Amino acid sequence: MKTIVTCLALVAFACGKEEAPPAKAATFKVADPGPGISVKQAKEKGHGEEVVVEGRVSNIVKGVAAFNLIDASLDYCGQKDPEDSCKTPWDYCCIANDERAAATISVERRDEGGKVLAAGPGRVLPEIRLLDVVAVKGRIEKDEHGNVTVVETMRFVRERPKLPDDVHWPE
Repeated sequence: MKTIVTCLALVAFACGKEEAPPAKAATFKVADPGPGISVKQAKEKGHGEEVVVEGRVSNIVKGVAAFNLIDASLDYCGQKDPEDSCKTPWDYCCIANDERAAATISVERRDEGGKVLAAGPGRVLPEIRLLDVVAVKGRIEKDEHGNVTVVETMRFVRERPKLPDDVHWPE
């Protein structure tokens, strides 16, 4: 009985809490930003430069409005070889790590204070999926370690590939 009362008290306490309002995003549009440059070209741009970059979504960071783009010049596993039975083509495991790293850039959507926004069902990230070809408009940021990030202000899905029926998208 004591356990039930304790559980009910915890439920009542949790239900009575109000959630903080979501962080206000900087101005953002889901629209075609026009022609873009490759991921490799974007990585060569200077800190603070405005760019439109095109690539394939190679990773979506769970819980936040962040994902990676990989240069569209790289073929995902099985893209050109229908006999390739890779069940996770979006991980580009058929390409050497150093080549993959050189062709990948991070993309983040941030609030007005510069913090990466939370993401989840119905929040922030419009329907993008692994391997989608997207165009992202934003500002280049480079940190002291050489990591390059596009802080996005606009995004548009240009293409969604069709995969074999036996390949299942991750949840």
